[in-house]
Amino acid sequence: MDISFYSEDVKFTPYWWEAAPRVAAPEALAPERADVAIVGSGYTGLSAALTLARAGRHVLVLEKDDPGFGASSRNGGAFGANLRISFASMIGKFGLEQASAYYRGAREALATLASVITDEKIECNFARVGRFTGAHRPGDYESLERDLDLQRKHLGFEGHMVPRAEQRRFIGTDHYHGGRFTAWDGNLHPGLYHTGLLERVRAAGATVLGRTAVTAIARDGDSFVVAAGGSKVHAKQVVVATNGYGGDLSPWLKRRLIPLQSQIIATEPLPPDLMAKLMPGARQLGDTCKLHHYYRTSPDGRRILFGGRAGQREVNDPRSSGTHLYKRLVALFPELREVRITHSWAGFIAYTFDHLPHMAQQDGIYYAAGYCGSGVAMATYLGRKTALKAIGSPDAANPFDTAHPTRPLYTGRPWFMGPIIWYKGMQDALHL
Repeated sequence: MDISFYSEDVKFTPYWWEAAPRVAAPEALAPERADVAIVGSGYTGLSAALTLARAGRHVLVLEKDDPGFGASSRNGGAFGANLRISFASMIGKFGLEQASAYYRGAREALATLASVITDEKIECNFARVGRFTGAHRPGDYESLERDLDLQRKHLGFEGHMVPRAEQRRFIGTDHYHGGRFTAWDGNLHPGLYHTGLLERVRAAGATVLGRTAVTAIARDGDSFVVAAGGSKVHAKQVVVATNGYGGDLSPWLKRRLIPLQSQIIATEPLPPDLMAKLMPGARQLGDTCKLHHYYRTSPDGRRILFGGRAGQREVNDPRSSGTHLYKRLVALFPELREVRITHSWAGFIAYTFDHLPHMAQQDGIYYAAGYCGSGVAMATYLGRKTALKAIGSPDAANPFDTAHPTRPLYTGRPWFMGPIIWYKGMQDALHL
């Protein structure tokens, strides 16, 4: 395996941790009682905690690692009013009325993210630079155009198609067969966003304990006993906000989520003229590959951050798992063949069987998870909605308040993903 593309001082931790390092919470025992115990300190858990604390609840957030160790400080920092299923496909699957409700919910999620960052004055490089989605196959251009036309007609969506002859205004490659540009989407610094949320949650009076793993949640009459870090917490309500990091804590949720590893690499700093050529406008970028890729400039405009699936199977060695992405990067941009990779890292996202995010209540416990790779806005949104549901507010209503579906015999181990990943990779390679 050739790994010569790595720099001598390569780091296998997120690039985002340079500006927003994960800080261990002070050693502390969990309190004996809380109004609400939240398991997980990512965007979902912190958004819920902020809403609940400001509603006067005594909130305890419990995290098995350092706060924000998971996907909330590892993701690509892209945001948008996006769902994994296209609007056109969703109309065919659910009908126009329900499809429109889901996409309006995605718009509300984006508006919620923007309002949180603005209202809380969180400095996280939030920028609506727009998104260009490249058509990997010629037929994908027509599919993107048809979907855009339907969103314009029924949702008032803003965007336009970019023919192949004009795509270098958006991306410095001829690899794609044109694409679609949407102006509402953009980028932020996910680590700084998490840090800002964490500071606001603590300022609101909530307690956040890191390195305090929750090992069990049991009913105790009309409340719960949460076993955490050698202590037992009596909580009136419990929110599970672990997404792809839940492990065996909730067998019910485990049967409804498909954890998947996503990988990102970061280049060394590049010359300004090369960055301007390859990434004009510093936009959010992606493609229509079956195993799609997402990429962007770093907030300082000096690097390219390139993400996607690591390969056919989960790879524990970060040196080898970055190889797939590097090959794809230089296929798009041959100019980068001699460029070194300074960071390579991975994190877990969670898919659902219907490719939709969900919030639910099961046996009195509240859940929000399954963002299918679009969690920056949706986790913030459903965290808040879950909190509103817990306090009985009518403002909790949203189209994603339905239980996560599962499949017979599925126990939480996605044994089937290896063959699926291989098959989709072959489709991409053959442009099928």
